Amino acid sequence: MQRYIVGLALAIAAMGAAAQVEVEQQANRLTAAPVQDLPAGVTTEQHPLKRAFLAKGSAAPALFRPSDNMPEIVNEDLLGGMTASGKVPGKLGQFAGYPPKLKVLPCPTGCEGKEYERAVAEFIRGYAGDGKFFKERGEMIVQVRWFHARPFYMRSVPYSADFFGVSFLLEGKLVSLSKRSLVGQSDKAHEMARDIGARMGFELALTLGVGAKPSYLLSSNNASIGVRGKLGAVSTAVSGALGVDDVRSRIEPGTEAHAHLMPAIDGIAPGEIAPLTEMHYIDTIMF
Repeated sequence: MQRYIVGLALAIAAMGAAAQVEVEQQANRLTAAPVQDLPAGVTTEQHPLKRAFLAKGSAAPALFRPSDNMPEIVNEDLLGGMTASGKVPGKLGQFAGYPPKLKVLPCPTGCEGKEYERAVAEFIRGYAGDGKFFKERGEMIVQVRWFHARPFYMRSVPYSADFFGVSFLLEGKLVSLSKRSLVGQSDKAHEMARDIGARMGFELALTLGVGAKPSYLLSSNNASIGVRGKLGAVSTAVSGALGVDDVRSRIEPGTEAHAHLMPAIDGIAPGEIAPLTEMHYIDTIMF
């Protein structure tokens, strides 16, 4: 738990540095645009301490329709400290706020059996954490997109891999987060599911919870361009030759085909805000 919180503090600082130009451009556009230019009911964070934190930390503001499904940081002492420093603290010592409870939908095929059930249980466990700093409120719909658990005799051979990944809507885009084992390594699907759940839960709780845009939505977090894109293509080709599906984390245009993932936690439907025209891989899952 503490490892993820420390990583969260470092990652939010890194987000501000790595995407500084983009953040400033987005902030300028939001400041210049009157509220009525946004879709009906969509807003940015209005809490004065959170707005001060966003300004000091140079974080891009999230867009959302207020509801109980949105993560929320409510501890005034915590918010005051964040506002003063411009950073998330490295250690939480008190109740912080609320994330939504997960509703997990299975993938169309292959999501069955004891190993799958165990992976989903561990994913939810990782997301929920130890229950000390966050209490669940509202609901977040996610769908398992990728799942594969190798039989024990395949874990030491240079072929195939375990993997787990989920998809959900955010700002009208389809976000898919995943993790897979290295070919020939013994990492198990349920272990990766727990890790993905923890990383996803902490990022959403502590970015959207203070009104900041999660890292997935920053256009600079793109692994499909330049050298990163070429290296990723080579890696995917090699893995594919060894029987491993391309399950890299990615962001894609949201469409009507994703209606089963509505309502999104931010209340925004596909196509409402700056819709994507094509898929790109996510370079880094920050937390």
